[in-house]
Amino acid sequence: MSWMDDGGFDIKTFTRNGVTMARMSFRTSTGSFYVTLSKTEVQRVRRECNRILKEMEETK
Repeated sequence: MSWMDDGGFDIKTFTRNGVTMARMSFRTSTGSFYVTLSKTEVQRVRRECNRILKEMEETK
């Protein structure tokens, strides 16, 4: 089972001052790391993930 399947990675939405944000969390054996993201930042992460996936498919 991967660290993602074990709950080591999670993204949830929440509202702060009327604005919906996302909190991305990474949990490892040494602790937890949290990143708060705006909608624009989530869109940037999505673009980068799609770019990397495309590169990975091309190198098969």
